[in-house]
Amino acid sequence: MTEVGIWEPRPPGPPAPPVPTMLAGVWRDLLLGLALFVPFPLKLRFSGDARVILVALVVLFGVTFVVDYVSAGRGAVLQRWGLYALCAFLGAKVVVLLVLAVGSSRSERFAHLLAGLLAVEIGGVVVYAVVHGFESQIAERVLAYYAAAVAARVVFRELDMNLARRTCVALLALTAFAGLVACRGPAVPVVTTPPPKRPPLDVESVYYNQPRLVQAALDEVLVSQDGVPETYFVGFASHSREDVFENEVKHIETLFRERLGAEGRTVMLINGRDTMDELPLANGPNLETVLNGVAQKMGSEDVLFLHMTSHGPKDHKFSVLFESMRLNDLSAKRLGEIVNGAGLPWRVVVVSACFSGGYIEDLKSPRAMVITAASADRTSFGCENGREFTYFGEAYYRDSLTDGDYRAAFERAVPLVREREESRGFKHSDPQIWMGEEIVDKLPLAPPDDGALE
Repeated sequence: MTEVGIWEPRPPGPPAPPVPTMLAGVWRDLLLGLALFVPFPLKLRFSGDARVILVALVVLFGVTFVVDYVSAGRGAVLQRWGLYALCAFLGAKVVVLLVLAVGSSRSERFAHLLAGLLAVEIGGVVVYAVVHGFESQIAERVLAYYAAAVAARVVFRELDMNLARRTCVALLALTAFAGLVACRGPAVPVVTTPPPKRPPLDVESVYYNQPRLVQAALDEVLVSQDGVPETYFVGFASHSREDVFENEVKHIETLFRERLGAEGRTVMLINGRDTMDELPLANGPNLETVLNGVAQKMGSEDVLFLHMTSHGPKDHKFSVLFESMRLNDLSAKRLGEIVNGAGLPWRVVVVSACFSGGYIEDLKSPRAMVITAASADRTSFGCENGREFTYFGEAYYRDSLTDGDYRAAFERAVPLVREREESRGFKHSDPQIWMGEEIVDKLPLAPPDDGALE
């Protein structure tokens, strides 16, 4: 018997397709993927060739890069988080296809499903580029869901099963893809325009300028009129990386000054490059000094409304950040010491941050109301550059707070927050409210004479 050595060459496999044939297969798949966006019957099927799939993957990343680059304009740079998000989203879809193929005993069709998915993804980018002039978050979301439906159509067409089973599997695919779109949130571009470069922060100048800015802010606060219940407002936006916090505090300060009777009795502390020469920084020492100073100008019948907005981690340390300055975060205990130790006669404290329910216990007082944008174990949403409010701030201040009844406004705002979060596929943040036994009889204040919000 002749023995076969372990180093004997294996029989040659089928020859690889020539390059022109492979490129023709890629082009055919791309056209078919784009055609599937039109709801007409098509009989062609996708290629399962590995080389065609690899080229399609390269084309997908290339087309995405070009579309984002053209949208961003000159000076655009690669954004690695957008690339990570694209890979993760695409990988999740591939996993769904693999599970459906194996679960339906049609694992040999996985390559065809993958080729179809890549073609549809490329088609989606092309369609997005065509309608880019009508770009909006709603249009982007609708297109993403429609692309998910087209990908489910690929599953329906590529699996060799009877009609009932194919329909069931395609519906499962549609549910999975739509769920991925809901969880993804706004698409992060692969290429974006970087913010304009600014000169380095003069930390020493900013640091030594704080006492002057704090005193200037306090000097502008009016002294309370005896026997007249008045409202004072302090806004605290302590994270400079996203401008939504600064925007929110400015909008709320305008609301209290113009509509809720706090004209001449407002102070803003903001960590922002554009405000650092005019307003005090939002940090612990400045907050303590401002609250103590405002308390000295308040009467026994007055209420201070403190709004604090930033990021918040699970360990309940309110984030304080301003570029390269080393500022200390505020723990729940420290925040409670600052607020409760300021000598404020009555106070309403709103903490808008993730896991902000963890601050309630340390802020409790018989003469305090505490409102948080989330419970102690939930995240809040809307902390993005370019937004005017966070989700909670939008629902509470913009859409619900029409007078001094802060509790009624909270009750109106919570369903609005829940509706907004559920529409984006987010877990409900579960905003919280707590009221001390004495402030229950103090609030609501009489609404200002100039009427409700428009």
